Amino acid sequence: MFAWLFIAFWRAEHSGAYFVTSFGVRALSAVLLLAAFWLFSAALIRKPPILLTAETVLCEQGSIFGVLRITRHPFLWALVLWASVHIVNNADPAGLALFGYFLTLALLGTWPIDKRRARLIGDECWREILRDTSNLPFAAIFSGRQSLFSAIKEIGWMVPIVAIAAWAFVLTFHETFFGLPVFY
Repeated sequence: MFAWLFIAFWRAEHSGAYFVTSFGVRALSAVLLLAAFWLFSAALIRKPPILLTAETVLCEQGSIFGVLRITRHPFLWALVLWASVHIVNNADPAGLALFGYFLTLALLGTWPIDKRRARLIGDECWREILRDTSNLPFAAIFSGRQSLFSAIKEIGWMVPIVAIAAWAFVLTFHETFFGLPVFY
């Protein structure tokens, strides 16, 4: 299904933009994409248990670490940032349809995942997880339930290196791969 969406987007006529963004908006978008690459990298590199085997290890002592201190759903929040930036910068009907789909999927996808995990893990353990984490990025940190310093320390140095390298690669070759320069 995802392949079909991208093929349809690629073949669609990209005209009739609802608005045109400025250089400043594109620069801010690039910074937000770095945050998306960071969340995505943190979700994949450190492999927190909630991404892989949550039902078997989340209730163990010390299972909430790294990016899980920031959000229970780092991949989906990376997708939210990516889709939002692309909606703002691709304001034609095809762009709004494709990126709006991914934005909706990511925003609404966190709740069914949480419901499923709550059912599989059990109420008592799930209440502890909810107490120690947050769906919304940084909410647990801002409320004092988690420490940003601990999250950064546990995430390590590999995540920012991979995120910056991937981000720089995409910015450099965006026009080559996707036909549209980042800054124009």
